[in-house]
Amino acid sequence: MTSCRFHPDRRAVVWCEKFEYGYCQECVNACTACTDPALYCRHRTACIIWELCRREIKRRRQHDVNADVTGA
Repeated sequence: MTSCRFHPDRRAVVWCEKFEYGYCQECVNACTACTDPALYCRHRTACIIWELCRREIKRRRQHDVNADVTGA
């Protein structure tokens, strides 16, 4: 595999098929690897990044919706 997009000195443990980026374990753990979870991705049904991070991504999305409603 290649190196991490955000940490070039680290080995990538997952690969984004859409954007062709590698991500290290820290990025996967922090759920920063899914670059644009709101957009359509034809690879989503087979995406290990999405599967590992979808709960966190959904929580962040809900937080953004709540902030928009409350004006915060």
